[in-house]
Amino acid sequence: MARQRSKWDWAGLPPELVTIIGKKVTTNTEYTRLRSVCKAWRRALSPYTRHLPRQAPWLMVPINALGREGHEDIAELVFYDRFRSKTHRFRLPYISGKHICGCSHGWLILEHDRKVSVFNPITQISIYPPPFDAPPTHLNQIFFVEKAILSCNPYEDGCIIVVGFKFQNTHLPTHKELRFCRIGDTHWTGLKTLNEPGKLLDFTCHKKFIYTISKKGEVSGYDTQDQSVRTFPSKIKYRPSYGRYSPFRDEINLLEGDSESNEPLVVKYTLKDNTLERSKITVYKWFGDMQNWYQVFNKGKRVIFFNEEHSINLQVEEGPEKRQENELYNYVTRKVGKEIAFAGINLVYFKSGMVVLQKPRTIEELVTGSGCPMWITPSLI
Repeated sequence: MARQRSKWDWAGLPPELVTIIGKKVTTNTEYTRLRSVCKAWRRALSPYTRHLPRQAPWLMVPINALGREGHEDIAELVFYDRFRSKTHRFRLPYISGKHICGCSHGWLILEHDRKVSVFNPITQISIYPPPFDAPPTHLNQIFFVEKAILSCNPYEDGCIIVVGFKFQNTHLPTHKELRFCRIGDTHWTGLKTLNEPGKLLDFTCHKKFIYTISKKGEVSGYDTQDQSVRTFPSKIKYRPSYGRYSPFRDEINLLEGDSESNEPLVVKYTLKDNTLERSKITVYKWFGDMQNWYQVFNKGKRVIFFNEEHSINLQVEEGPEKRQENELYNYVTRKVGKEIAFAGINLVYFKSGMVVLQKPRTIEELVTGSGCPMWITPSLI
């Protein structure tokens, strides 16, 4: 039996009415579906709407043919919406062969052939910063982009891209350096005052400031406008690994602070080397009146979505269940042969310290050959 067509002429709706309908939706996926109804609706609804609230992050799982025999190299991303228990799968030829070195404010930072690009996987728009070997930088050493981050959405004024390099040459040991540029710049700027070789643990960017933490637990802030450097007077206690068979080691990460403060948050988690279990996760915040870092037990409605390289700290209103305590989510992986497979998500409660493994049924066991999973906030801008 033939499917009966709707008697309504949806394409004939006045554009102003379609615009009103578009302003009623509250998620990126709903808005994208509206724009795909017909050509008339796509013309009426701007792809760069700003009325949508900031979305809860999706877990992005890159898939690559490295773990699949008999297949050509493909570029496919799976996004898991934890709060709605839905999976979205995108085939993105643009990212094929590129290294995903960061995701920030809904955009991916990709590196290939000594160049980076900023790519929105939802709108599939790309932005191209200058190549790393552009004058006066002339970066011709052997390097690897380990991490990249944005200070804000790249369409906002003054957006800064910060990249962390790992250099390797025949004369110096492997060491990390930071460079940054603004959207529209013609070259990259180095942070020489913060680039003590081999001492950098992690970095983040918030507004006009770039923050770093060293292996000594020292946190410093670099003002990209006046190039001044501020070092926080107290340190984070840090226990590095002293060899392959160390029973415990601490990993330190910086992430963007709360909206009312410029200072970053510090996340410290202790790993058991034999099982790679997270035995303890602690979040620290800077208290200026006491000039010290203190553990955070209450973040209100803000939730931390955490992994080893790219973390998100934001206010989340959505979720089917009523949250009783402050929460932190981090993904869990395990080895499958030579590849890394997604195994689930840890839910960590700040107050009790309880860790609950949540294995989404909607995600098949995925081998990630092109990079580890990352949290990404979907954006139409």
